[in-house]
Amino acid sequence: NKHIIVKDRVCYSPQVYSDGYVIFYVPHDLEGDITLLDGLKTIEPYTFAGRDTLTSIIPNSVTSIGDSAFEGCTSLTSVTIGDGVTSIGDWAFRDCTSLTSITIPDSVTSIGSSAFLYCRNLTSVTIGNGVTSIGIGAFLHCTSLTSVTIPDSVTSIEGFAFDGCTSLTSVTIGNGVTSIGSSAFYGCDNLRYNEYGNALYLGNDENPYVVLIKVKDESITSVDIHGSTRVIYGSAFYGCYSLTSVTIPDSVTSIGRYAFRKCTSLTSITIPNSVTSIGENAFRFCRSLRHVTYSGTVRQWKKLTAKCQGWTGYCPCEVVKCKDGDVPVTAEDRDE
Repeated sequence: NKHIIVKDRVCYSPQVYSDGYVIFYVPHDLEGDITLLDGLKTIEPYTFAGRDTLTSIIPNSVTSIGDSAFEGCTSLTSVTIGDGVTSIGDWAFRDCTSLTSITIPDSVTSIGSSAFLYCRNLTSVTIGNGVTSIGIGAFLHCTSLTSVTIPDSVTSIEGFAFDGCTSLTSVTIGNGVTSIGSSAFYGCDNLRYNEYGNALYLGNDENPYVVLIKVKDESITSVDIHGSTRVIYGSAFYGCYSLTSVTIPDSVTSIGRYAFRKCTSLTSITIPNSVTSIGENAFRFCRSLRHVTYSGTVRQWKKLTAKCQGWTGYCPCEVVKCKDGDVPVTAEDRDE
């Protein structure tokens, strides 16, 4: 067929209804260095999965790297992602155990779930300034990763994103982050934090207190959250049984899952209307919590809690006081 192009034993055909090419055949025994055809638009899911002796260069013409595109390419030591790529799919480079560094260009807007899962020799990651979301478990168990800088463009870091990165000592989080999922940094026991009062934070040079990660001592009775904090991380105050007083500043946009779970001495709390998400079971088992005040309107509160089922399970609180009226605590709020 005169329209078929073969390069490095990979077969390409013209893309239907648009410019560029697609890959339609990859030999099972493909190995060594390959340079993909300039003009290739999309690397489809599973295209090179399991080719364990492959190394590759991705040209600028590629706009999308599909799910599991290079999964299990265990000899892939380096990969150049072209400036045309806008998304990296789920599991795209999972189990690429020889991969040591990756540069994600500014053109990429999203890093898929488990995209680099089990890349155990990955020591260096550069995340471009166009990325807005880091998917669930994106860098899960990248045990050689020592530092990462998350740019201001990122608004969402999903759960387990850096879970099990046991060598991670330095994380810089940009000012754009508004939500961080559960266990995003679980098992990162060597992380260095910024201190303020009796809590530990992650942030950047301009604002070291973007995310309140945890308290220094669970026996605290009160806490003063820094006035530039944007996120209260999941489980940040979990099990602070003696905590009776906390002030949440109006810089905070997100309260994570289990954030105040089992704070059994907490009697009242005021939530500012800057908060746009409250995680599942955020105040569960706060058995003394009778007074919840919200600085916004009834309508704002109902919109907020429609997305946060079970936020106040097993709490004695009956109503939330808003600036224009009271909202009864519902069975869905309790999820008991």
